[in-house]
Amino acid sequence: MNSVYETFCSSAQRFPEQDFLYVPAQACAAYSESSIDLSYGETASRVEQLKAAYAAAGYGSGHRVALMLQNRPEFLLHWFALNALGTSVVPINDEMVPEEQAYILNHSEACLLVYLPDLAAKLDPLLPLLTHRITTLVTEVTEPPAAPVAAGNEPGLATECALLYTSGSTGKPKGCILTNEYYLLSGRRYVDMGGLCTVNVGSERLITPLPLVHMNAMACSTVAMLMSGGCLVQLDRFHPRTWWQSVRESRATIIHYLGVMPAMLLNLPPGDDDFSSQVRFGFGAGVNPKHHAAFEERFGFPLIEAWGMTETGNQGAIIANHEPRHVGTCCFGKAPDHLEVRLVDEQGNEVDEGLPGELLVRNRGDHPRKGFF
Repeated sequence: MNSVYETFCSSAQRFPEQDFLYVPAQACAAYSESSIDLSYGETASRVEQLKAAYAAAGYGSGHRVALMLQNRPEFLLHWFALNALGTSVVPINDEMVPEEQAYILNHSEACLLVYLPDLAAKLDPLLPLLTHRITTLVTEVTEPPAAPVAAGNEPGLATECALLYTSGSTGKPKGCILTNEYYLLSGRRYVDMGGLCTVNVGSERLITPLPLVHMNAMACSTVAMLMSGGCLVQLDRFHPRTWWQSVRESRATIIHYLGVMPAMLLNLPPGDDDFSSQVRFGFGAGVNPKHHAAFEERFGFPLIEAWGMTETGNQGAIIANHEPRHVGTCCFGKAPDHLEVRLVDEQGNEVDEGLPGELLVRNRGDHPRKGFF
């Protein structure tokens, strides 16, 4: 496979009747009267319609299209359709202030902004801040406006798939140019992890409340489900009081979490349905060491801690998917064989065991940056 779109099409051909996307009712109440359940076949049909519309308008390689589509199905549909044409997407968080959104749109030089009808009012303070001409498209419109002339290159592994912005601790966000290869390597690493994180083909249902504007949900969970023919259960955000209801309703077998989530769930009153036998593991980072063992005992599945960042992709992640995991010690596992790891001081010298240092990682072998930003 040479692109995210091709990977999706392969699973759509193998598993046309199986669920690709499920959104529980409480997660889509703002825009749907019931839960959303899209099979691979139905999703493929909608993607092809969008692909044809974008192609007719002239979109192709060399273009960047900004998506202000929240965690809704539209995000995935437009992303796959544009990826088929070699067009990169720039996810925009609608909760950012207009100045932050304008920086990303200006810096990325996106030629089109696709937005949800509900978010139309957010464009009024945003558009005057833009320094280049950008056209807009509300998702209910079926004919995209004409695009500038495309580069005309055939999409492939080296084609830009998305431009994601990471905030960092200081200065302006930096844009990470992420290729199809980056996304496919991230998905492949997840599917091939094994151990406590074994992914079964055609049967997994992965629930995540994490935003599609970030690498975790966009490159890890989404592409892993594409590659394994699994179902992505995408929530709008994390709701502690309805979390377990969403897990049970969606029949989730894998959950993704951030460190604050276990603490909030442990604060809920104990109930008879706490133990989640259907969930095989949680994948995330940052659980409070005081909560780690308590969560696993109460809810019945391991929380697999990992280290990673947009710049390294999942290929550069370190994951505690094998025992011993050293629960409650902030351990995120042992580096895989393909990674070289160093801990250094401010002068770049390796620190002695037991001392803090800056973590440096790189791939071994002939392609030291393969899979990295």
